[in-house]
Amino acid sequence: MIDHRKGTGLRQKGSASVEYVVLTLIVVGVLFLPLPGLGESLVNTLVSALRQFQANTTYLLSLP
Repeated sequence: MIDHRKGTGLRQKGSASVEYVVLTLIVVGVLFLPLPGLGESLVNTLVSALRQFQANTTYLLSLP
């Protein structure tokens, strides 16, 4: 049975938005904050690996 009284269930209307915001903040924090073991963020680690890969690939392509 559905309760149609005024004021019931008001706390649940914005709960999905709060969950998305909290999850987004956690993901952004993990990606952009420095990690204890690495000393840099995951994004910096990924960009560094891509730069190194590009440099190695360019070197290999320049060989005769």
